[in-house]
Amino acid sequence: MSHFKERKEKNCLNCGAEVQGRYCGVCGQENIEPREPAWHLVTHFFNDITHFDGKFFSTVKYLLLKPGFLTAEYVRGRRVRYLHPIRMYVFTSAFFFLVYFSFISSHGPEAEGRKSLRETLANEQGELQTLQGMLTATDDAVEKAAIQTAIVKYEQRIRLLTDSLKKDSVQNKEILNRADDISDSVITVIPFSPSVRSKIDSARKMSKTGSSGGDKVLINDKEFIDFTFYKDEATYKAVQDELPAGQKDGWIKRSIKLKLLHWHSEEKKDRSKLFNTIVEKFKHSFPTMLFISLPLFAFFLKLLYIRRGSFYYAGHGIFSIHAYCAIFILLLLYYTLDGIHAQLHWRVLSLIKAAVVLYMVYYVYKAMRNFYQQGRSKTMLKYLLLSWMTFIAMIFLIVIFFVISAYKV
Repeated sequence: MSHFKERKEKNCLNCGAEVQGRYCGVCGQENIEPREPAWHLVTHFFNDITHFDGKFFSTVKYLLLKPGFLTAEYVRGRRVRYLHPIRMYVFTSAFFFLVYFSFISSHGPEAEGRKSLRETLANEQGELQTLQGMLTATDDAVEKAAIQTAIVKYEQRIRLLTDSLKKDSVQNKEILNRADDISDSVITVIPFSPSVRSKIDSARKMSKTGSSGGDKVLINDKEFIDFTFYKDEATYKAVQDELPAGQKDGWIKRSIKLKLLHWHSEEKKDRSKLFNTIVEKFKHSFPTMLFISLPLFAFFLKLLYIRRGSFYYAGHGIFSIHAYCAIFILLLLYYTLDGIHAQLHWRVLSLIKAAVVLYMVYYVYKAMRNFYQQGRSKTMLKYLLLSWMTFIAMIFLIVIFFVISAYKV
């Protein structure tokens, strides 16, 4: 009940019915003065917020500590003192996915930085191996010296990146900048493909004069661009930068080689980028997938307890909502502990995380036992069947949503 002034008139302003007492018996509206000062609006707002919070936290306490209790209370008709299951599901699921996509998902800024460092380190190590292979494949003394200089620079960058990953600190970005100062950006080694071959055949028809030596640029696989020697743009540029000016490729020859190597790399990069886009779209459709799985979960419960005529589908639905809400909250607790453990490395946190996972597995069984009031063996059998049916349904939904995500790209 609010503390606002009650109207002297006994007609409801909302529906016009006669009011007996403070509330309308027809629509339930409080019979208070429609005009209220600004301070009343502020206090009303905070009263509603604290009332919601109080009801939410008391409901969560029963939800987590007494599995199945809230569903039983709801079915019995005892509902006012607890938060409505639908409101609770909307709030907990929205909060869970907000936190998940903002802080927990591997695409957070810090995680992206570490992932980028690892990928760059892997690429640099692969290119260093390529350069070492090139060193043994050439007999040209000048070319050998250029490759050796490039190898030294690659080793310096790899040491910096390795040190950065070991420290795993906020200084990652600064270390990357220092590595970038030593050389140009890198591109992953990608195998030669028939489509690149067709582009080389097209380029072979071109015949132009180079800028450095006046020599005629003839596009022929072995002489012009030896893919068994230069396997990617990064190693080509690394060696070219260290060669004496007289032995460097002219800008025309260099640009054509880089373009061919770029085509060479873009094919697989595009495929990888497409797959990553599909995965991202699928991840963002995960809340919808869970929402669709909820009525399926309730349907499976209906099948398992079909002989219990006192339990209607709506009751199974309320049980499912409460189970989903509990799992969302326990997952948030797990990820919070995981984040703290990543920073502090306390062994006790690993034990607590394991306990949370075990409780999640145990929770649905205990809720089923408390709500449906069956023996341990029957409940365990039905719990295992429910887990198996839910697993099959989730696999089916994952395939469907993944296909939809791919179609939308």
